Amino acid sequence: MVLTLKLHPLAENDLKIALNYYFEISPKLEKRFLSHIDKQFNNILSSPSLYPFETKTSQKVVMKKFTYIIIYEQYEDIIMILAIFHTKRNPKQLTQRYNKA
Repeated sequence: MVLTLKLHPLAENDLKIALNYYFEISPKLEKRFLSHIDKQFNNILSSPSLYPFETKTSQKVVMKKFTYIIIYEQYEDIIMILAIFHTKRNPKQLTQRYNKA
């Protein structure tokens, strides 16, 4: 089965904010972050069941080189990225996001 990766609008916004933040520090850092995100997305697509569950339906990838987690859910042939969340942020913000969805 071929999986397709999609970003939830909130995750798209998370990514834009992170990219802008790293670009302000250094365009090279922004590229490194984007490259690392892309690598994580490919890892999720190749082995979606590898990562632990964060909730009953969502799974979590901890990024090693940057202090972010990626939260996703799998729906048959679609991987939906729900959040790209900085680990220094209040985790209640992530919980509130789930409760609104």
